Parts: sequence; C-alpha cells; structure tokens
Amino acid sequence: MQRRSILALVALVACSAAKGPDKEAPPPKRKAPETTPVVTKRLPKTLAYAGTIVAPRDATVSSSRGGRVDAYAYEVGQKVKSGDVLVKLGAAELAFASQAAAASASQAAARIAGARDPGAMPAVVAAKAELDSANDAAQRAEKLFAQGSMSEREMARTKTNVAAAQASYDRAVADARADLLRVNELNAMAGQASAALGDKAIRAPFDGVVFERFVEIGQMAAPNAPLLRVVDPSELRIRFDVSQFDADKVALGRNVTVAFGGKTIRGQVVRSTPGLVGAGSSRLVEAKLSEVPDPAPLPGAVLPAALETGEEEDLVEVPRSATTSTAGLSRAWVIEDGKLTERLLAVARFEGDRVFVRRGLKNGDKLVKAPQPDFKLGEEVTP
Repeated sequence: MQRRSILALVALVACSAAKGPDKEAPPPKRKAPETTPVVTKRLPKTLAYAGTIVAPRDATVSSSRGGRVDAYAYEVGQKVKSGDVLVKLGAAELAFASQAAAASASQAAARIAGARDPGAMPAVVAAKAELDSANDAAQRAEKLFAQGSMSEREMARTKTNVAAAQASYDRAVADARADLLRVNELNAMAGQASAALGDKAIRAPFDGVVFERFVEIGQMAAPNAPLLRVVDPSELRIRFDVSQFDADKVALGRNVTVAFGGKTIRGQVVRSTPGLVGAGSSRLVEAKLSEVPDPAPLPGAVLPAALETGEEEDLVEVPRSATTSTAGLSRAWVIEDGKLTERLLAVARFEGDRVFVRRGLKNGDKLVKAPQPDFKLGEEVTP
C-alpha cells in the first residue's frame, strides 16, 4: 500500500514537469510620444559665466568719531530717502569733549591777548622795550667811555646788559610763535569736536534700502566703524570674471543674457577692467540690466550669465520642457528607428522656457516633447 502511494506521487510530479510553467503574455508596446523635428539655427555665440547681482550705489555709513548707538530710525529692508537720519549716536561724551576743546582754545587766546603776530604779544613787547633801553644805555656809555668819563668795567657791564636783553627778546619771540601755533591747534581741535557733535546723527547718502546693520543699540561704535549698509536697487548690474583666455572678447556694449526664475533679463556691458586683475588673472566685467522683472533679483544673488562674443554659431533651439536634468547634466529623448534613445546635451545657454544646444541633437531628430520618468533606453514604441 505504501509503495503504491509513492508511485502515484512520482507520477504526479512527472506529469507536472512535463506540462511546464504557464507562459506570460509580453507587455504591450508604449505608444510613441509626441515629437517635434529638430532644426539648427544660426545664432550669436555666447560664453557662459556665473555672475553676481550688484547695485552701483552701495554704501556703508559710519561715524568719523564713533560713539554709543542710541537708536536706529529704520530697520533692515525699509526704504530710506537721501538725508534721512538713520542712526543716532550718544552725544554726552561728544558734548563734553566739544566744551573742553572750546575752553582750552579760549584760554590760549586770552594768554596772547588776541594777538595775530608774535611782535604784538605782551611778552614780546616788554622784551623789546628792555632791549631798546639796553641799546640806548650802551650808546651813551660809548660816548662817556670815549671822553674818559667811564671805566672799562662799566663799559663791559653795558655790553653784557645788551646781550642779555637780546637773548630775552629772542626767547620771547620764539615763545610767542609757539603760543600762536598752540592757539591754532586748539581752535582746530575745538572745530573737530564741534563737527563730531554734529556727527551724532548719521544720514542716508542716497535713496535706497537698509541692507545690513552691523552694530546693535547700546553698543559702542569705534571711529569709522561700519554702522549700516544702504543699497539703491533701482539699478541693477551683474558682475562676473572673464578668464584671460577670453578677455579679448569683452567689449563695451556687448549683449549679456541673465537667467532668473525661468525668465530672461537682457543687459549690456558698461564697465570692464582694462587689464587682468586678481589671483585668477581675470577680467572683471559689469553689465547693466534692463527691463528687470518684479520681483527683481536681490543684490548678492548668483545667476548664470551669457556674454555674446560678436561671432555666430549653429545652435538647436528646443523647449525646456523637452529636456531633463540629472546631476547638473541636461538630456533629451528622441525616437530613432522606432526606439527611445537618450542624448546628452551640451547646452550653450538658457533663455526663459527655451534651451539652446550646441551638441547632442542634429537636424531631423525626432525630439520627444514631454519625456516621462519611466522611459527606458532602447524601448520600442508603436508608431
């Protein structure tokens, strides 16, 4: 009985093996996606760079004397007008310094009795009188000595008196000149202190926006230390470095195209260094942007810029929606011999929703308008 059961089981297994597994039906082919023919165009040749958005009027305001920050009239991001008070500095220390400087100047002026010339100062006038008296006495002594009415000892004493009076006069003139210079110095210091007192209110140099704040309320600001940064965003430029190998292609008036937020901003080169600068030996270029969109790119933003070289090249213009991007590389799909084929693109530049390609596509290629994420390389599609 047990032997019959084993034989039956072996027979069942053999029959199953002879029958084989069920065959699955092949998956249906993908319907061919919509395509557009590729056409090559003759367009201006460009060089691609990464540029920084800047504002021509960008100033950091400070105080020449410094002081404690009492208040800020505007917060970061607020608009200001030229001449508006931005920062108020503590004036107590500056007021004391101004008063002390003015008092010192007044005391020095009183000592010289308002004289403007060393010869008019009291000490010089007195020394001059003593010198004149000594000279007069010496002249009389010479007459008496010639008549034999004065001894040689008395004659020598009169000459000594003249020499002493002359020395006193010279010293008085030198001191008077030093006093005049000191008065001028103290007056200058008093003027500086007064100007510093008026420098307690820091004003906006032009219309713009408060961009940054460097010192907080209550902190002491050192002389000439930055307090605020004011930027005028009404005019924007893009600044980028051109390598020394392409520096000869830069010229004033050359067109520049900037990609921003899916839009294209056009500009023209308005400034460039006449030579190579910096550690990279590059040429610094600035292009003024026109028709800036709203919202505009912020100063400091890094955006791709394309500089026209004045030459032309053959490019393929395709919609951005027909391309994909992976790891910074642009690709596109085409239908070739009934199969999906992926192409790696050498992009010249982006302009809005258009992409200009140097290599990777050619005339006659059937470009897929909207590639799908599940496309497979070499996948067959139905017509």
